[in-house]
Amino acid sequence: MTNKKTIISGLIALAVLGGLVWYGSQRGLSLTEPTASILGDESTGEYFSPVEEEFILGSPEATVTMIEYSSHFCEFCVDFHSETLSLIMEKYIKTGQVKLIPRRLSPLELNNALFCAQEQGKFQQVDEYLFEHNQELVEQTKKAASEDDLKVIVADWLKIMAGSLGLNQYNFDQCFDSERYQERAITWFEQADGAEVSGTPTFFVNDQLIVGNQPYDVFEEIIEQELAQ
Repeated sequence: MTNKKTIISGLIALAVLGGLVWYGSQRGLSLTEPTASILGDESTGEYFSPVEEEFILGSPEATVTMIEYSSHFCEFCVDFHSETLSLIMEKYIKTGQVKLIPRRLSPLELNNALFCAQEQGKFQQVDEYLFEHNQELVEQTKKAASEDDLKVIVADWLKIMAGSLGLNQYNFDQCFDSERYQERAITWFEQADGAEVSGTPTFFVNDQLIVGNQPYDVFEEIIEQELAQ
């Protein structure tokens, strides 16, 4: 796995075609540009907490745990969110049978923004926004003439995003600029490496592995197997 210094310094780079590239593990996950995402809404039982080690979507008491490794710049991840996750939410997450633990393999700035958003109880809103508006961020990065310039553009874009979503601007900016959640954001990459994740999206339903944006029936079959146990 790429060391922490590389991850911290790399975060986002301009690719040849102006896309976003994840500086993560040496396995080189390919992250392309998604267009939409659905993560649910606040009335359906999210239990995100800034003091917990994990974010949890659904009841913490659910007997089946589904871990999702994905990136905001992975088209297959977006397909999962827009086509499949809503079905899983309706049948299993909202009913308290499954809890979803999201781990994002996005550039560290985006991950840090998620943690800072959760200080204000807004993980879900920011997560969804990043999935839906990544192309807007990609277009902004094309204006960068250097890596330092790129960092400024990304930071400014994320701060404007926070304000547009109704977060306390001062608190978000202070949190983001402090990079206080840098180590926790890096932990997601380390967990992915430890789990031998070779691409996004990758899921673990309890101990059963699902790789890629599989049809809903695949998730349903495995979840039912785990519930039966």
